[in-house]
Amino acid sequence: MATLIVTFSKIDGSHHYVAPVAQGANCRTETITMPATGALSAAATEEIVELLADADCWVAIGSDPDSTIATDGTGTARKIKANIPYTFGIRDGEKVAVEAA
Repeated sequence: MATLIVTFSKIDGSHHYVAPVAQGANCRTETITMPATGALSAAATEEIVELLADADCWVAIGSDPDSTIATDGTGTARKIKANIPYTFGIRDGEKVAVEAA
């Protein structure tokens, strides 16, 4: 079964990097078996989510995410490729939904 690893983390903006980087400590991770919506939601202090899928998939992020593909342009899902980590900004309470491509 295809899975998506979801890791919520904070951003360390206290240093002068070219871009802020995620903090290694205090992150939370879950593995979602496709298709499903994750059980974890972003906490108020978490600002990024890293996604790593073992199969190509469609992913949606939001308070009530829908990973279903909408061919009329109203869908919020995006396709991600397998075995490539993707990092996205996230807001308090948002979750991740995923389904295989």
